[in-house]
Amino acid sequence: MIGPERSKVLMVMDSLAVGGTETHVLSLVKALGRVGIQPYYAGAGGRMYEAYARAGCPMYKIDLTPGRLLNPSAGEAVVGELRRIMRFKAVRIVHVHQTPSGVYAAIAARELGIPVVFTVHGAYYSHEQLREMKELGCLFISVSLPVQAYLNGLGIESELVPNAVDPLEFYPGPAPSGLRESLGIPDAAPVVVYASRLAWDKAAVCSMLIRAAARIKDGRGASLHLVVVGDGNQYEEIKRIAQQTQKETGRRFIHLVGSQTRIRDYLALGDLVVGTGRVALEAMHCAKPVLAIGNHGYFGMVEPQVYDRAWEMYFGDHASERRPTEEVIADRLALELEAPDRLRWMGNSARKWASERFGIDRIGESLRRIYGRAAEAAREGRGSANEKEGALSRMDRI
Repeated sequence: MIGPERSKVLMVMDSLAVGGTETHVLSLVKALGRVGIQPYYAGAGGRMYEAYARAGCPMYKIDLTPGRLLNPSAGEAVVGELRRIMRFKAVRIVHVHQTPSGVYAAIAARELGIPVVFTVHGAYYSHEQLREMKELGCLFISVSLPVQAYLNGLGIESELVPNAVDPLEFYPGPAPSGLRESLGIPDAAPVVVYASRLAWDKAAVCSMLIRAAARIKDGRGASLHLVVVGDGNQYEEIKRIAQQTQKETGRRFIHLVGSQTRIRDYLALGDLVVGTGRVALEAMHCAKPVLAIGNHGYFGMVEPQVYDRAWEMYFGDHASERRPTEEVIADRLALELEAPDRLRWMGNSARKWASERFGIDRIGESLRRIYGRAAEAAREGRGSANEKEGALSRMDRI
């Protein structure tokens, strides 16, 4: 078990932009504080800066964005900056989450003999960089079973530590007074919320969801409003699709609210949330029923009889049941919106299950145990001088 003399952990990320990885790390920061470990942050700033500050996490700004790190000449300076932070705060564990920023942090840590833990958040990392992290002696964490299987396929062992959700941040209850009115949503209209970074496959899901909502012509679904939370490099394309769809239907029912730090306020608006991964868990903590569609594909409604399977697929983000289509999404939305009592029951059931499985305190204890293992491995010689020299020579290959 990690002791008081090893209680300082440096979290390293590209930036504090609003996204699933950054929100996940914020929950870890809170969990670590509850088990007596002091977290620090190193990386670029962003919209979540204030949330990290409120969580009691001292921050050291350093530009670790891909734009800088893609410049080969920046490598030595980046490693030097990270090394100075680690020395200044007498860091005992370095915990990284992204590449290539994590590779530079691992090199700096190995120079100082500091053990490194690497959380892999999906199957989108470069195989070369994952193997690089393995060569640097990192201890790996997976956030889901499909990610764990993905790493196993690359010959990399990992511990499973799922996303933790803070019940003080995500909880049942109404949206803030005036939010619905400010968006122009009638009191009686059903609301579907989609929260995600609008890039790549998740942007494609958003465009399908917009068109699916427009297909519903009968019943409660005919008056539904769609709230889209998030931004990304395809935000303008989604905005164009929304405008065109509303022009074709002759009504304003799509509300793009951009990136938000208080996502819970918008989840609370929904009769149903379309989401995946961490967003699905956050919605469930808010007692919202979830239609799970993610990067990998379509899972479906997250109901009690399929909770375990939904988790095994990470709610469609890392594995799925089928390919999503506008027709499939529209049919499911229309069906579910006709049964508001059933939706409320599903939301309440989901909250109970998610709270028991993904509580923040349980995650904190898991991390403390893993950090203890990493520290023990370092004491047994995994930070030898030869290893450090190898790390330095590999920096040219990042």
